Amino acid sequence: MEILMTVIMGEIANRSISFLIDKCSSAPKNQDERLHDLQRLLLRVNVIVEEAEGRDITNKAMLYQLNMLRKEMYRGYFIMDNFRSQANNEEKNSEDGNVSHHFTPSKLNPAKRLFFSTSDNAHGKRELQQSLYNLNNVIVDVSEFKAFLRNYPPLYRQPYSMHLFLDKSMFGRQMEMERILNFLMLPEPSAPPITKRVAVLPIVGVANTGKSTLVAHVCNNERVRNHFGKIVFITENDLKDRGLINLKDRDVVLQPNSPLNGNGQVLAIIEFSEDIDEAAWRSCLACATCLGSVVKIIITSRSEKITRFGTTEALVLNLLPLEAYWYFFKVLTFGSADPKDQPRLESVALDICKSISGSFLNAHIFSSVLRADLSTTHWCMVQATLRGIMTRNACLSYECCVNRKNPVYVRGRVTNDLFAIYPSTEISSDETVPETTLPELLLGGVRCEGKFEVLALKSRIAPYKNYTNTCEMLTPRSTKAKRHQKPR
Repeated sequence: MEILMTVIMGEIANRSISFLIDKCSSAPKNQDERLHDLQRLLLRVNVIVEEAEGRDITNKAMLYQLNMLRKEMYRGYFIMDNFRSQANNEEKNSEDGNVSHHFTPSKLNPAKRLFFSTSDNAHGKRELQQSLYNLNNVIVDVSEFKAFLRNYPPLYRQPYSMHLFLDKSMFGRQMEMERILNFLMLPEPSAPPITKRVAVLPIVGVANTGKSTLVAHVCNNERVRNHFGKIVFITENDLKDRGLINLKDRDVVLQPNSPLNGNGQVLAIIEFSEDIDEAAWRSCLACATCLGSVVKIIITSRSEKITRFGTTEALVLNLLPLEAYWYFFKVLTFGSADPKDQPRLESVALDICKSISGSFLNAHIFSSVLRADLSTTHWCMVQATLRGIMTRNACLSYECCVNRKNPVYVRGRVTNDLFAIYPSTEISSDETVPETTLPELLLGGVRCEGKFEVLALKSRIAPYKNYTNTCEMLTPRSTKAKRHQKPR
């Protein structure tokens, strides 16, 4: 009993000392100290994330922990950049002679300038404190993660700049990709030889969230290409043009050097923009089973109704959170340059990012437009153009635009012509693309009459699709005829 009491008293003493140390070390800090701590923690987390992304991790628990690290890193960078952007706007307003209700920003200490410019932003302070708390927690819990990380082989042997990597790779879908790989690699239960075993994974999500790109990256994975003897791609145009499809006549991706080619393993990729009926689905299913005894099918669509065809839980691709989207857009836009060295440009880029949040297509389009000219005048002109588009159109949120049928109305900055831009369409990489680009239409002096096609984006990552828009120059007569319509 005496020994037990001694142990208990010793434990109480140790906890009391730890509490006092924590209490002293957690003395209230001002804003510049918190921002400095945030920057230091983000640097540590960034090193861990970049090292982990350079290794072929297959453990689910480690991938989940890595995903948590990414989310907290994106959130921390967004909060820090948002504070810096607010401070830059306050300083610009002060230089322009606008009335400000904050203290005069310090021109000597950027961190203190952030403190004064956001002193009344209680919500921002809470977000900053919460980010610090979360980052400290994930770093404490990551020691085992770093130890196990050494057991996984590296993916890249040579240095690779982050902006070049993100410009030519899939971003923010690591967990989803591993989920698909697990589905494809999972062995099917044994069945009689006459039984066709078919497993179906539905992938749903709104337009331009990267469904086709994600599937293309999965198909290029070495494990997948060595596991399946045939990989077949089917689109809704195949059903419309050919009716019942005979997949034996389709072009397939073969792995002639793989010893598994003769095992009858087949992967079918079926892409539909909208829903398909039961008859069309049965046609696809019947033809797919003709190719082998074991068939895996991935079906992608914008419609959630396709989930009824799945033999496993559907994978839903949601829009990226704003914090992750800003990290992606910032890296694409600034490249190897440090945004902190150009606070005015960073502030403009953050404002543009908040307006177009969610779309990979928009991110690539606007980042390419901004990279064309790194002057403040050009970036402010792009910002003003985007604001004009949003003002002219009653609803331009991403969720509303991706499925819209009506055009978006924009006015050229140079020619002042009014254009109607219809929803983008995808064309394959081997089709002829228009010479006129969408950025040239918005910012340049391009003059086209009637309806014409413009190139929105040439994708540099698989499946290398090009995106075009049909545009129409509105004459004074047609503008008058459309005046009663409410732009959407």
